Amino acid sequence: MNHTTTRNRRNTATTAVTALIVAAFVWLAPQASMASTAGPNGANVGFDFSWDDTTNPPGHSAAFLEADGLGANNCAGGALTATTKTCDFVFDYRINDVAQPAVTHAARYVSYWTNPPSYVNGAPASNSGCSSPTSGAGNLGKAPLTLFDCFNANSFGQVFRASTSGALSQFRMSMTCLAPNGSPYELFALMYEMSSDGTTVAGASPMAAVAVNLTKCPTSATWKGKAFKSSDFAMIPFNLGSPTVAEGKFYGVFLTGVGVPGTPPPGAADAMSRARNAATTTTTSTTTTTTTPWSSFKSQNNTKNPVVTTTTTPKSTRTTVAPKTTATPTTVATSPVLLPDNLGAESIAMSATRLMNPGAEKTYLVNSLTPKVCVGAGRNIVMLNPGRCTARIELRANGKVQTTVTSKVAEGTVQESDTTVAVAPPTVIRFRNGTALSTSAAARQIGLIISEARKANAILVTGHTGNAGGENAKMTQLSQKRALAARSLLRDRGVGCVIAIQSYGSTEVISNSKKESQQALNRRAEIYVIP
Repeated sequence: MNHTTTRNRRNTATTAVTALIVAAFVWLAPQASMASTAGPNGANVGFDFSWDDTTNPPGHSAAFLEADGLGANNCAGGALTATTKTCDFVFDYRINDVAQPAVTHAARYVSYWTNPPSYVNGAPASNSGCSSPTSGAGNLGKAPLTLFDCFNANSFGQVFRASTSGALSQFRMSMTCLAPNGSPYELFALMYEMSSDGTTVAGASPMAAVAVNLTKCPTSATWKGKAFKSSDFAMIPFNLGSPTVAEGKFYGVFLTGVGVPGTPPPGAADAMSRARNAATTTTTSTTTTTTTPWSSFKSQNNTKNPVVTTTTTPKSTRTTVAPKTTATPTTVATSPVLLPDNLGAESIAMSATRLMNPGAEKTYLVNSLTPKVCVGAGRNIVMLNPGRCTARIELRANGKVQTTVTSKVAEGTVQESDTTVAVAPPTVIRFRNGTALSTSAAARQIGLIISEARKANAILVTGHTGNAGGENAKMTQLSQKRALAARSLLRDRGVGCVIAIQSYGSTEVISNSKKESQQALNRRAEIYVIP
């Protein structure tokens, strides 16, 4: 395939606007005998959210776990530092009983909640509730965010950087609850140490785990027609048992449970069982409020094996089901192997080369030092443009460099092999000036590639801004939001492979013209499907 015309195709691609960045939230179901249908009319939990990056404390980020349960896609679009400012859940915490910088509300509350008329694969069939854009909201989305009206493909949580060492004596999140017919809840919070850049869960088990007590969560019987306000939310404590944190390290608190979307974090099943048992030891033996199973999620694996549990048989939860659907591949996989010799001295633009064996991307990552030429995606290095590509293969846990690869990239015809594949020109979706808001046209554009995306080895999403007018400031952050918005659209449609994010700000513009029609071409996210 000759890629001489690739740049022209990229420059002329037209599509629509992308997804409002949304967060994954958990749908909670009542006991199996009381099970309600999926969606806002069933038991649900909503979370307050802060979309205004400038108001948030540094070193924090909402995070969504990849399909491997280890890699974290942060609102920042990648690695975290002590100065990173990004979108967050509204939460606060204390170390040694000293209040740390807290995240406050910075979004528009949903002014009128409209239940979607129907669902497709667990996602709303049309924009509604918090999924619908807010006129004049700029870059701020709505709150609350919930599973079925917002984001429903990944496990999720909050990552924070400890600025001092000591005991985590408090951790709280702002929540609201929907419980028609008095439906009970069960929700678990698991705390992990993260890698040095906050991008990966470290360790085989959580530092702490707790069944979250939602009895104080402000509860509504229905959200239909409801106008949310601050009094509908409350800071709900996660009694994690005062685990010790170290200054300068990142920690993640992830929410999970039986039937929660996405692959659970490592050690989740055992941790939830212990937390459940601990919660019931303080009640009578017949208490069922804290042991109610969660319902299955969006017609995926759990729907074929409905889970029923009681206080006397905790092992009958998803603990025994998940290994059949998620753990089996990892038990038969070979040990992580790096394959740097697969990359030759010369490469062709719009190709991808495997630098690891399958599954090794859980342990290692590809960190490009020349992102305008090449970018890592899962176990691949993707060649985007002619030039000199240099990348490091690093341990996810601590960033230690294992090896460095380099290749000269030129235009030409890709000769496919067992280790190198051709990458098709990207699908391009565009955005309104200064925003990362979605439209139905963007979802339709995603629909054109969804079949290939679901079968992909990995996906690379690049975010871009214009270089004039209202986008002169904070272009990198805005390009990150656009890339994450495109990723959310893919996740909503059931794409489970690794989706890598690369943010370019205004450094990769299509046009330098100041005309609005030309600047509009620059406001985009590009989606590369790696077969």
